[in-house]
Amino acid sequence: MNSVFFLFFLFGALAQMCMAEIHDPLNIFCGPVSCYDVLGLNRTDDIKQIKKAYRKISLTEHPDKNRAENATEVYRVITKAYEVLSGNESKPLFDYYLDHPRDYFKVSGQHYMRNMPKSDVRVVILVVLLLVSWFFHTIQYQKYEKAIKFLKFATLNNLNLKNGGTKQTMELFRRATELYDQEIAQKKASGDKSAGKIKMLKDPFFQTVVDKIVMEVKIEGGYRKPEWKDLVIVQTAMLPYTLFQYARTYHRRYVSTQPLSLEDRTEMARNRVGLASWEELEPSEQAKLIEKKIWLSEVHSAWVEERVAEETKRLQKLRGKGGGGSRDNLRRRKGGAAARDSDDDEYIE
Repeated sequence: MNSVFFLFFLFGALAQMCMAEIHDPLNIFCGPVSCYDVLGLNRTDDIKQIKKAYRKISLTEHPDKNRAENATEVYRVITKAYEVLSGNESKPLFDYYLDHPRDYFKVSGQHYMRNMPKSDVRVVILVVLLLVSWFFHTIQYQKYEKAIKFLKFATLNNLNLKNGGTKQTMELFRRATELYDQEIAQKKASGDKSAGKIKMLKDPFFQTVVDKIVMEVKIEGGYRKPEWKDLVIVQTAMLPYTLFQYARTYHRRYVSTQPLSLEDRTEMARNRVGLASWEELEPSEQAKLIEKKIWLSEVHSAWVEERVAEETKRLQKLRGKGGGGSRDNLRRRKGGAAARDSDDDEYIE
């Protein structure tokens, strides 16, 4: 039993020795020794005793009196000890550290931050650009996947303009139907008796055809597939060249008196109308807008007013106010449209 108590005593003594060890890697106090031990003082000594001890030890350890090789370094530690113990802020801070040796970087945080290694600004900028590039690339790819998902859904379900589809998805459905019919005909010709037994819209092979056609679509605008040249770090590197090209294009289109090429006029018209609205227009309508110079503000404003007026008339006619129709006529028109949609579905299937 006595040996157990002795071990506990021994471990306690070792712990006290470890806790009492001075750990001052940044030398904000007196390095690996206690400032009190340097001047031969106790923690209870006042400022008069500190000054007296400093003057006494300086008489023998000053470099003018001490000819040892390390005299300058020894006196530097002595001076540092006096500065720490005579200071109104440094002495309480050192006493707190002696009582809480684990809080060294808490009492010396400002010194710790000051002595942290400096980072290369170029490396920091490069890392930030890489992170921002990855972030925006991820967002853009999610938008692209969302657009692909919509195209597949609208095409597979044959959504028309009334049901949320677009002219593009209707065209994709037509192409998918043609390709599907061709593949089924080839399978039947080769002796595949199972070909064509399942209705087209429920046939997994039709979904494969739709996936193939949709993936061939080149999506433009905000939902386009991200490329390497869209990365922020690439755009930053190419910024001078981009600004030069922009200035050159602006001068050619808006300053120079030379006639514009068809490519320039088409791009200016598309940018003015908007990509989504431009794609919904027929080629003949696009040609008319190019001929009218739709990129001019007054021409564009007149075109917008014309479209608003046409849409208003269409809504009035649909409600039976502008075309002399009634609710019964509107109901019959809706019934007829539903019947035509139903017939189309039967034809597709």
